[in-house]
Amino acid sequence: MLQSNSLRGDILSGLIGFTLCTVITTTHAWGQKDAGIPNAANLQAVELNLNREQTTKEEATRQAEKAAADATQLQTNMISAARRIQSRERTLTDLETQLENLETRRAEMASTLANKDKQMRGVLLALERLAIRPTDSLMLQPLKPSDAVRSGLVLSAAIPAITDHATQLKIELEALYATRTAIVDRRASLAVETLYWVQDQTRLEILYKEKSGVQKGFERRASIAEKRIATLAKEAKGLRELLDGVIAERKLQEGEESKKAALQKSILARPGGAAPTPDIISTRRPRPQKMSRSFSKARGTLPFPAEGLLSQRYGENKESEGLAKGIIITTRPSARVVSPFDGEVAFAGPFRGYGQLLILEHSEGYHTLLAGMNRLDGIIGQRVLAGEPVGIMSQDGDTSLYVELRRDGQPINPLPWLATRTNENSG
Repeated sequence: MLQSNSLRGDILSGLIGFTLCTVITTTHAWGQKDAGIPNAANLQAVELNLNREQTTKEEATRQAEKAAADATQLQTNMISAARRIQSRERTLTDLETQLENLETRRAEMASTLANKDKQMRGVLLALERLAIRPTDSLMLQPLKPSDAVRSGLVLSAAIPAITDHATQLKIELEALYATRTAIVDRRASLAVETLYWVQDQTRLEILYKEKSGVQKGFERRASIAEKRIATLAKEAKGLRELLDGVIAERKLQEGEESKKAALQKSILARPGGAAPTPDIISTRRPRPQKMSRSFSKARGTLPFPAEGLLSQRYGENKESEGLAKGIIITTRPSARVVSPFDGEVAFAGPFRGYGQLLILEHSEGYHTLLAGMNRLDGIIGQRVLAGEPVGIMSQDGDTSLYVELRRDGQPINPLPWLATRTNENSG
């Protein structure tokens, strides 16, 4: 919704500026030509021109509303696709864990049965001989009659225990076969889920291409800010310094936009004022005073940026690096990364040892920093919604996603802000 409103505002802002340029320039020119009160023909021409421009404005408004609706639908589709992909990634991880546990159990059961097989082999062989030639066996034994009787009694007592043991072996063998069957079933489920995951990834890539087409005009307008931010990234020595620079750049942009708006307003207010230049008519999206949703009220409800194992917690001792200022999520290869909350892309690009870094600006002075992605799907100035995909992890390299949450530039523990997941607490 934020991005669609921005798109609608861009189109209408450019159109209004163009209309004002045309009308003021025309009026100014006629005023110089006649140097007096315009005649009826001039007034009629001005009215005709205004009607034509009004028709153009109405048509552009309809186009802007349609483009905004398309952009909103595209955002919704991408959020839904990312949600499905993360759900399948979670299912795939669970299936792989189940498979690993089943394989371990199968190996343990097979080893136990092999040991019991050795123990029983000698006893079964002796019983088999007694069953085939019991009389000869007793005659050949150099034992006293009392010892022979005692041996027979011992064997008779051992038979029920051997029978029970055989029954237990049968149960364990059946359990082993059931485990093997479960392994086959899990592998089949894993193959199916992997296929669905690939299909969902393909659909999301198609949506991403559509989004790239919509953003072409926006990318041109954001090129100046990107150059400034790139310079900041080269000069900054750490994340804090980079974030401070990004915030300062944002304030600079707001100041420039305010000056242009004030200058345009003053020129248009003067009778017979000169037409505003293209530089004064800003086509850049106006920055609102605040985001639409309160970040502080969303504590404990934010989605995790990616599915995976929480391998580092906030505040852990990192030896030479000191205490951890963020968390690390070890994801699956090619896992999708989403925005945890509504915001605006304040920085997108490589930064020192963090690889591809994305900084999202939220309301009330909060920023989310995401690092370690293989590809970023956001550009500076782009508005994103909670759950909207913003990047993708490496396919065959490091899959550690670094997540930081900062308020007024200071790192804070992000876990209490994220929604609790199964078998995980907020720490």
